[in-house]
Amino acid sequence: MPEAGLVPQVELTEAEEAERRERFPAGAAIEFADLEEQGRVGALDRLRETEPVSWVPALGGWLVTSYPLGRNVLARTDDFSVWAEPNLVRASLGVMMLTSDPPEHERERSPFDEPFRMRSVRERFEERVAARVERLLQALAPQGSCELGADFAAPFAIGVAGDILGLSLDDVPKIQDFYEAFAGAMTYDGDPEPQRRADAARAAFNEILLAELARARREPDGSITSAVVNDEATKLGDEEIAAQLRVILFGAIETVESMVMNAVLLLLQHPDQLAEVREDPNLVPNAVEEGMRLIPPVAFIERWTSRPTEIGDVELGRGEFVGVSTLAANRDPETFEDPLLFDIHRKNARHHLAFSFGVHHCLGFNMARLQGPIAVQAIFDRLPGLELLEAPEPHGFAFRRPADLHLRWRA
Repeated sequence: MPEAGLVPQVELTEAEEAERRERFPAGAAIEFADLEEQGRVGALDRLRETEPVSWVPALGGWLVTSYPLGRNVLARTDDFSVWAEPNLVRASLGVMMLTSDPPEHERERSPFDEPFRMRSVRERFEERVAARVERLLQALAPQGSCELGADFAAPFAIGVAGDILGLSLDDVPKIQDFYEAFAGAMTYDGDPEPQRRADAARAAFNEILLAELARARREPDGSITSAVVNDEATKLGDEEIAAQLRVILFGAIETVESMVMNAVLLLLQHPDQLAEVREDPNLVPNAVEEGMRLIPPVAFIERWTSRPTEIGDVELGRGEFVGVSTLAANRDPETFEDPLLFDIHRKNARHHLAFSFGVHHCLGFNMARLQGPIAVQAIFDRLPGLELLEAPEPHGFAFRRPADLHLRWRA
C-alpha cells in the first residue's frame, strides 16, 4: 500500500504549549526518566490519580494512565490511528499489520488469523513447545546456575517462533541482535543512531525472510509460513508477508521472553505463592497472567487522533499523539483491587492490557498463553531448589523486564 493519507502530527504554538503545561501541571513535571520508572510506585501511578489523561511534554503528546480510558482509546479505530508519519513502530519494523488501519489491517492480518486461534494452537503446537522446553532444561539442569534471559527465555522464544512459523532461526544471537535493534529504535530521546541500526537490521533480516519464503514455496512443510505463501487466496506479496512475519516474530520473541522472566522473578520474590504453585500446577496460568498484569512486557502503546475527539473530559484535535501506558492502566485500582500486589489468585488478572485491545490485539496471544505456563512450570519442576541470585528491578518505558535474571539451583 502506498504511504498515502498518513496522519500528520500537529505542531503547537508556544502559547498552546504553555496553556497545556498550566492545565496539566503533573504531566508537565514528568521527565522521561520517570516514564522508565523503577519500583512498584512511581510517577505514572501518581499521574493516574490526578491527571488520568495528561499532557506530557517529555513525551511530546498525551499520556493515558487510566484502565477504562486506555482500553477505550485502543478500541476506537474511527478516532485513533496507527497510520501516522511519526509512528516509531512503523519506522522501526516497517509497514505491516500493527501500523495499518482497517481495512488494510484486515488484508495484512487475515492470512495469519486461523493458525493462531486457541484450538489450532493447542492441537498443533503444545507438544512442540513442551519438547523445546525439555531440550533447553535438560542442557541447563547440570550447570547449577544461569542467566535466565540468555540461557533459556531468549532461545526458548526464538526457537518456538521458528517452530511454529517454519523458519530457520537457529542463529539465536543474530536474531536477538535484530530485535534489540528494532526495540532500541522505539524510543523518544531524539538520538538518530538507534533508527539507523534498526534500518540496517530490517534490511538484513528481510533477506533472510525472503529466502525462507522461497524455500517454503519450493518445499511446502505444513508450517504457518508455508500455508500462507502457498495459499492462492493470500493477497499479499512476498515483501508484505515478510513484513508481517517481522512483527509476528517481534511479539513472539519480545513478549514471550519477558513474560517468562517476569513470572519467574515474581514467583521467586513471593515464596508463599510459589509454594502454592508447586502444590497446585493449575495455578500456573493465572500466575503468568498476573505477572503480565503487574510487569507488562509491552508497557506503552501509541496512537494518533485521526479527527477531533475526546478522551474523558479532554478535547483533542486531529493529529494529536496519544500514548496509552499499559503499565499504569494495569495498576488502576478502579479495575484491579490492591493493584501493586502480586496475587496469583486475582480473578480478573487476564483483563490486563499487556496484549493490547481492539483490532490490534496481539495476534499471538493464544500462543503466548500456551508457552508461558508450560515454560514456567517446567523451570520450577526441573531445577530443584531454584533461587534468585541477582536481578535488577524491571524497568523500561516501551518494553519492561529485568535486564538480567541470575538463578541457581541444586545441580
